[in-house]
Amino acid sequence: PKMIQYNKSGFMYRRGNSRPGPRKRLEAEKAKDSESLSTSGHALLFYRPGVTTVEDPDLYGRVMLNAIDSAVADSLVRNKGEIGRFNIIFDCKGFGSKNAPSLANVKLLFRYLQDHFPDRLGVLVVANLGGMAQMLMKMVLPFVTEDVRAKIHVIPNDEESRREMLLQFIDEDKIPTWLGGKDDYEFDAKEYYKNEKCVLAEDEISNFLIDMPYHG
Repeated sequence: PKMIQYNKSGFMYRRGNSRPGPRKRLEAEKAKDSESLSTSGHALLFYRPGVTTVEDPDLYGRVMLNAIDSAVADSLVRNKGEIGRFNIIFDCKGFGSKNAPSLANVKLLFRYLQDHFPDRLGVLVVANLGGMAQMLMKMVLPFVTEDVRAKIHVIPNDEESRREMLLQFIDEDKIPTWLGGKDDYEFDAKEYYKNEKCVLAEDEISNFLIDMPYHG
């Protein structure tokens, strides 16, 4: 499928989970449930736009929506249907004009998110924030609610400060090495999507994304 080939660089993927919240941690500690401490919590999405270019906005959006849908499902399964949320690590390294989606595509993506994934976002952690990414955020923020803005956290570029802030959300063994952690995972598209099943043809998927209902 085209989407797998398009995401061969791994510009967005789901991997692992965040640390559980205070209530979940307290419950697990009282029950001496070490497994729950390591497996509960929001799903983790890694978004690295600097490793690709927006050659096909349709496929770009499909990769993102597929990752988000996968994250929600993963969180619901691990948390026994109680929580279906995700946290996003937005790595801005290498992000420039050639990597930036158009304003129209950004607005379209937020329309999908607001209509089909309401209240699913835990936090959006922004790393390696640079000039182009700052411009994109200024473009995007007017289209998001105050509640969503409160979930955006920009972490320092200083390595030690960045590590300390990331540890508030993620265990060190789940932080990628490219962010100063211990997880040396390398994305492989064929392996990542090996269990994906598609019931629609490519043109049917494109038409669905155009015609899908939303609340304007």
